[in-house]
Amino acid sequence: MSEYVEFADTPFVEHFTNPHGHIAKKFLESFLQCRVSLVFSPAEEFENNFAADIFATPEKAVYEVNPTTLLIAVHPPIYHDKRVSLGMVLHEPMIALPSTIFADIIANQMLKRLKHAMLYQFDVDLQFFGKQMILDMIVEYISRGGFNRNTIKFVIDLFTSLRTMTFENRIFNTGLIITKSHRTYRTESRKCRLIPLNEPIILMPTLRYENRFWYLADGSSCFYVCDRNLKINSMFFFDEPPSSTTSISINFLNKSLHEQDIAFRTINGREMVIVEATGEEFTYSVGQWHFRDYNMIKKAIRLLLPQFTQPAINALLELIWSLMAQRHGSLIWIPAHEEDIEAMTLRSTRLWEQDVSIDDERYHGLIQRLASSDGALILAQNSRIKRFAAIANLSAVSQIAPNLGGSGELAAQYLSRSGVVIKISQDGSGSVYANDKMCWKL
Repeated sequence: MSEYVEFADTPFVEHFTNPHGHIAKKFLESFLQCRVSLVFSPAEEFENNFAADIFATPEKAVYEVNPTTLLIAVHPPIYHDKRVSLGMVLHEPMIALPSTIFADIIANQMLKRLKHAMLYQFDVDLQFFGKQMILDMIVEYISRGGFNRNTIKFVIDLFTSLRTMTFENRIFNTGLIITKSHRTYRTESRKCRLIPLNEPIILMPTLRYENRFWYLADGSSCFYVCDRNLKINSMFFFDEPPSSTTSISINFLNKSLHEQDIAFRTINGREMVIVEATGEEFTYSVGQWHFRDYNMIKKAIRLLLPQFTQPAINALLELIWSLMAQRHGSLIWIPAHEEDIEAMTLRSTRLWEQDVSIDDERYHGLIQRLASSDGALILAQNSRIKRFAAIANLSAVSQIAPNLGGSGELAAQYLSRSGVVIKISQDGSGSVYANDKMCWKL
């Protein structure tokens, strides 16, 4: 213990707390979708509150308390020949906390930045513990499969720039898949075709290709494919192009990305998206990074809808991603009991004698339109579509819950008294409601 000193007992605490600590907390919370608490006396507080002795194995940075609480402790040097201890608590996740692998990367980046900032008395850029730190976390994480960090950083910068470019005064989407090597990117295991280019094209920081070049790959049905050295040898085409404009989808992952493959996309002049074969996605939009793990989301949906089959869960998520990408305001309601439909709605529409299942690909386009029409799309517990254009009976709810915002939020919370509601807003965000409250955001 004598080799260490609490961060609270150093003069650095005043320099770090405001603004750098505040910025780190803000960006990490937005990125990870959980609460982040900075702890300036981690040795004492982690021992008292979580029975965690951070000096028993000081090289260890991450401590799993339970599925909703992670502790991080870092020990940068330079203070009277001692190491300084700073802690963080990641807790209250919207869906789930990041993996311990990612938490280790968070710890590593915080340690590097503290060492540098302490050396210069925290005279560092305001984004040193904000957007810059998040970007370096992403680069470190997706480079772990054997990619050069400078290469990944270059491609991220390139696509961040490409997302706002135009061709003939039109915003366009584009896409690139990075694989370990062209030789190992075999089409037999993917539902796609690879068409070789006449001559390989090597992407380099000193070489800027015209917008027409990037315009040819739409980032949905067609991508350029390059190896880890950024040599583009071919173009990738889906055998059956995706039927929606989702930023990522189960179909996209199954048909295009395997092992350590990484896809980069731009979307509608607003977003740059990085997708890993493991189902993790990093999105840059409006000056901030966001992270989501589709395996976590699938698991959370499965817990809420245990009677849904896996194909039905996949189809529901595909529908949600598509509505979010197209910014269609929508409500999808899965009531606990079908008799609640009549009791909780003023009216609804049913067109067929036989209900259609949400995972029936023949009706994909129709289901999209039903979900994007006014009112709620209603699914039974067996994932079959019961009704659409359902209007919630909110006659008495405004007095019960006067603080809720718009009618969509009010309807979502009210209907979630029975079953589950997914609300998609016109800004492209999504929320999941159950038990008369908002559970988490998508």
